[in-house]
Amino acid sequence: MTFQTLRYEITGRVAVITYDRQERRNAWSLPMYREAVRAIEAANADDGVGAIVITHDGPIYCAGTDFKAPPEPPDPATGRSPTVASVSMAQDSSWLHLMRRSKPTIGAIRGAAIGLGVTQILPFDIRVGGEGSTYAFPFLRLGFMPELGCTALLPQLVGYGRAVHICLTAETLDAKEAERVGLITAVFPDEQLRAKAIALAEEIAAFPALQTNLTRELLRDNAGEHDVNALLKRESSAFIAMFKAARRAKASNGA
Repeated sequence: MTFQTLRYEITGRVAVITYDRQERRNAWSLPMYREAVRAIEAANADDGVGAIVITHDGPIYCAGTDFKAPPEPPDPATGRSPTVASVSMAQDSSWLHLMRRSKPTIGAIRGAAIGLGVTQILPFDIRVGGEGSTYAFPFLRLGFMPELGCTALLPQLVGYGRAVHICLTAETLDAKEAERVGLITAVFPDEQLRAKAIALAEEIAAFPALQTNLTRELLRDNAGEHDVNALLKRESSAFIAMFKAARRAKASNGA
């Protein structure tokens, strides 16, 4: 596979996707968004891959939406040219649904994640940062609003009150503060970040895939569940699925 805006590599059982559009500070254009989706889909389709690391080259993880990207050709069906803004609007659900059904994802942010650059990492399973990383939510200052599910995902990660403070003050968090509030889960020296993220992904990839994915689903679906019976029912269904899969595997091996 060839990409223009990123690199795709396999290291052991880990797919490493590296944003590499440094001339635009890795800002998301529609082509970059599509290539990111294609790379993640390729990792999901590869039986040898157990986890995915998404990282970057250059001092900026992602500077947000690239509003200066060249216009796309008109859609033959509608005659309209897709706008850059559709990256942060019409494509929202596609990115969130992709993250939900993807193999485990780890974001490794060494530099600045700004606007869309920070909201795109919120649905990752794990986010780790370099000591020099920063996380900016400048939406109101720029006359915009948070997107990509930020208004639900950020409160889940840092708590409602902290999320309100971050968004209404257009705050920028440094790595230490981002770890303290739960936006990221670990901080590493910048020069070690990539290796540490890959090692973490290898650890996750070594676990049974079915149990790993069922655990991720339960954590997502039960995080805001107040009905004890409903959450226990989901857990019970997951255990049944696990045991059925084990029986099928045993029967297949015995055939």
